[in-house]
Amino acid sequence: MKYRKREAKEYARAQLKGIWTALPTNFTEDDRLDEVATAANLRYCIEDLKIEGHYSLGNVAEFWSMTNEERKLVHEINVDAAQGRIPLIAGCHHQNPYEVVDLCNHAFDVGIDFAIVLTPYMGAKSDDAVYEFYRFIGERTEIGIVLFNIPQVYYPIRVPLAKRLATIPNICGFKQADPMPFATASLRAAIGDQIVISVADEAPWLYNMTVADDDWLLNYSPHLYQVPGYLPVHDYTRAAQAGDLKTATEIAKSLNALRLVQAKWVSGYGASQVRLPLHEQKVWMEMLGMTGGPVRCPSTPMDERSREELRADLESTGILAKVRDRPTRTGAAPLA
Repeated sequence: MKYRKREAKEYARAQLKGIWTALPTNFTEDDRLDEVATAANLRYCIEDLKIEGHYSLGNVAEFWSMTNEERKLVHEINVDAAQGRIPLIAGCHHQNPYEVVDLCNHAFDVGIDFAIVLTPYMGAKSDDAVYEFYRFIGERTEIGIVLFNIPQVYYPIRVPLAKRLATIPNICGFKQADPMPFATASLRAAIGDQIVISVADEAPWLYNMTVADDDWLLNYSPHLYQVPGYLPVHDYTRAAQAGDLKTATEIAKSLNALRLVQAKWVSGYGASQVRLPLHEQKVWMEMLGMTGGPVRCPSTPMDERSREELRADLESTGILAKVRDRPTRTGAAPLA
C-alpha cells in the first residue's frame, strides 16, 4: 500500500506532475488483448520518450469495448512494464458504481497509483446525483480518484460541483477537457489548492505552465509528437522549467505542423464527427514504429486512402524522416 485514503491528496501533489501520456489498448487480429504490445508500447514511452506517467484504459484505449477481466489484466501489465519507474493511472470508468469500486480496488491492490473515473452518462443527471456517485465510490476504495470532465459528452463538472467533490478525502486530481479557458481558470481558483488539475490538451501547455502554474500534462499527444532522438514536448517543458522561455517558445512553435495534423485526424473531445478517430491514433503510432493494431467493434478501421493521406500529412511535418533516421530503440517492436 503506497498511501492511505486520507493521504491521497498529498500523494497526488507529489506524483501528478510532468508529461504523461494515454496509450491505446492493443488487440490482436483475432480480437484478443495483445499483452505483449501493450507492455512494449509502455516500456518504449518510458525508456525512449521519457514519459513521466501513464493513464491506461481511457477513451482512446477503448475501455468501453473491454471486459472487466481484460481491464484488470491491463492494470497488471502496466504495473509489470513500468516497474515502479513512473506513476500510473487506470481508467476505472463504469456506469455501475459497484463495478467502479471493484476496478478501483483491483487497481490499488496490484500497485496502480490512482484511478480516473468519468461522470456517468446515464443515471446521474444532476449535481446531487453525480456527487452521490463519487461519494459512494470514495467511501469504498482507498485509491486516489482523478475526476475527468468532458462536458461536451458527459454530465459537466462545474465549479459548484467541483467544490463539493473536492471535499471527498480521496478525490485528488482533475483532468479538464472543457475547452473554455474561463471554465479552467475558475476551476483553478476554486479548487486548485486542494487537488491537482491537468488540462487535457498539449497545445496550451506552455501557457499553462508559465502563466497558470500548472505542473501536470495528461494527454495522448506526447507519444504521437515524439520519437527517440526527437523529444520536443519534453524539451520545451524542460526549457520552460529552467526559465528559458525563448527556447521553450521556439520548440513549442515547431510543433504547429503536427498539431494541425492532429486537429485534422484526431479531433478533440466531443467534436462533431462521423467516426470516432481511434484507429487513426493506432495507425499514426504504427507510422512512428510503435504497435497499433486493430480497433474493436463498434469502432471502425481507416480505409487505405485515408491511411495514405495521413502518411502524407505526417511526412510533410518531417517526423517520419526522423523515424527513419532515429537511433536504436529499447521498448516497442522494431519497424517492419
